[in-house]
Amino acid sequence: MWAERVRRQARRLKVGRGFFEAQLLFVDGSFLHFRHDPHTRWVQAWAPDAGGAAPEFVPRIERFRLNRRHLEVWFKDGSRLEVRLGALGTRFRAHE
Repeated sequence: MWAERVRRQARRLKVGRGFFEAQLLFVDGSFLHFRHDPHTRWVQAWAPDAGGAAPEFVPRIERFRLNRRHLEVWFKDGSRLEVRLGALGTRFRAHE
């Protein structure tokens, strides 16, 4: 399932002030850039010239939600990735 594939590749989540933007960084140096505010919602991939996993994940994303507690990403295969934010750091959980 796609949520598990993303979880295995994910290294870190960087969240911007106001919790409107986040970057999900992968071990290969690529990342997914999420933006979610009252007027905008999108996700884009960035990968180094050598390639990376992030561009492969974008077309498989059905929807996502970003707020103070977590980033949730639903995939077209029915799986869901939840990245929780908290005092203990970032925790990744895939739901099949």
